[in-house]
Amino acid sequence: MATADVKHSLAADSGYALPRLRGLNRRALCLADASLEGAVAALIVLATASAYHTLVLGDAPADFAWRLYLASALLAGLSYGAFAWVSCARLLDGRELRWANLPESFYAWTAAVALLLLAAFLAGHAGRLSRVSLTSAYLVGIPALLAVRGFLHPAMSARIRRGELRFDRLAVIGRRVDVVDFLLTGELWRHGYHLSGALYLEDIEELSPAERNRAVADFARLSLKRQAEHLVIVTDLSDLDGMERLVRQLRRFALNVVAAPASSNRTLKFLDVVAIGPNNALRFLRKPMSDGAVILKRAMDIAGAGFGLVLLSPVLAGAALAILLTMGRPIIYKQERRGFNGEPFLIWKFRSMNVTESGHAMVQAEANDPRITPVGKFLRSSSIDELPQLINVLMGQMSLVGPRPHALSHDAALEREVENYAHRQRIKPGITGWAQVNGYRGETKTVEQSAGRTRHDLYYIDNWSILFDIWILMLTVLSPATRRNAR
Repeated sequence: MATADVKHSLAADSGYALPRLRGLNRRALCLADASLEGAVAALIVLATASAYHTLVLGDAPADFAWRLYLASALLAGLSYGAFAWVSCARLLDGRELRWANLPESFYAWTAAVALLLLAAFLAGHAGRLSRVSLTSAYLVGIPALLAVRGFLHPAMSARIRRGELRFDRLAVIGRRVDVVDFLLTGELWRHGYHLSGALYLEDIEELSPAERNRAVADFARLSLKRQAEHLVIVTDLSDLDGMERLVRQLRRFALNVVAAPASSNRTLKFLDVVAIGPNNALRFLRKPMSDGAVILKRAMDIAGAGFGLVLLSPVLAGAALAILLTMGRPIIYKQERRGFNGEPFLIWKFRSMNVTESGHAMVQAEANDPRITPVGKFLRSSSIDELPQLINVLMGQMSLVGPRPHALSHDAALEREVENYAHRQRIKPGITGWAQVNGYRGETKTVEQSAGRTRHDLYYIDNWSILFDIWILMLTVLSPATRRNAR
C-alpha cells in the first residue's frame, strides 16, 4: 500500500464527524484573542482620557492631545495584547482551569500601564499625560478586561471540549490498533487536535528497507503540506532501535517528533526527559517549588502571619471571649490533619461546635448542623474560626496560601475516591487556597466536588508564583465565592 497517499482523518478512523474549521491554527486563534483584548485595552485608555478632558475639564476637542493619547493607547494595547497572547497559549496547552487566567489579566493590565508610564517618562511626555485620566483608565480597565477575559477564555474552552474548535494538527505513525487506541482513548478531538494523516506500520512491513525509509519521509512531507506540527510515533517504548530507524528519516523535517507508549494507560504522565549522567531518564514528577521559591514563600508567610496576628488581635480576643462566655473551655481545639509530604500535624481552630473531634473519626460539618453553636455559626461563616492557624503558619506547619488540609479520616477516604488527590500534599497546606476562592469550600458530598477541589489545588501547585498568592489573598477577602459554602 502506498503510504504517501494516506488520507485517513480523525473522523474516518474514529467515527467522529465534527465540523472542521479550515485554516484555523494556534497562532491564528491567539492572534485573534490578543488583538481583541489589546483593542479593548487601548480603547479604555483613549476613551477615559477623552472623556475626562472633554466632559470634566471642558477642553475643546481641538485642544485634546489626540496624538499623544492615541500613541499611549496603542502602547498599552500592544503591551496588554502581548500578555494576552501568552495567556491564550497557556489555555490552548490545556494548562488553564475555568477562571484560572483572571489573575494573569490583572497582572498584565498593571504591567501594561506601568510600561506606558515608563515610556512616557523616557520620552519626556510624562507631564503632558493626565494622572487622573490614567488612574481612571487603570481602575476602569480592571473589571472591564477581567470581564472580557472571563467571557472569551471559557467560551473558547467550551468549544474545544465539544470538539468544535481544533487548532493543532498531528500525524501518527504506528500499528493500526495502537494508533486507533491512541486517538480514541485520549479523545484528542476534545483537546483541539485534528488528525492530518496516519501511517500504519503493517502497510510498509513487506517493503525493502530503502522503500520503507522513503515511505516514512514521504509521509512526513505530506504531513507538512497538511500543516501538521506534531508527528507522534505510537510504539512500545522498549523498541528503541525501531524508533531510532524512524527518527533518522524524520530529522530533516521541521516537525515536533514525539513518542507515545502503545498502551491504554492515560494516568501515568511523562513530564520531560532529564539527563542522569550519560543516561536519558523519563521524569514523571517534579519538585513543585525551587529552593528560592520556598524561601520567598516562607518569608511572605512569616511576615503575613506576624502582621495578621498583630492587626487582628482585637478580633482574636473578642472571639475567644465570646466562646468562653457561651461554650466554656476549650476556646481553641487542635485537630490532627495531614500536611506537607503527608506528615500529620495539629491544626488550630477556634471552637465552633459543642464537640471537639480528633480527626481520626469524625462527621463532616454540614448545613444546619446541630453541633454548631450560634456563636460558632458566626465564626465559621466569617472564617474567624480559622484565624488561629496563623500560629500554624509561624510554626512552619502551614502557609498562608495552599491546599486546605483535611481531617485524617476524610483524607483517607478522598485518597481512595479521587485520582491524584495525594499530590496536594507536595506543598504546605494553607489557610486559604485557589479552590476556596473558586467556591470549593465546606462539605464535599459528591466525588465531583472533591475532584473539583483537587483539580484547583493541583493547578495552584503547578502554577505557583508570589503574585498568584497575593491574588488569592485578595480574593479571600473580596470575593463572595470564598464565603459561598461556608458552614
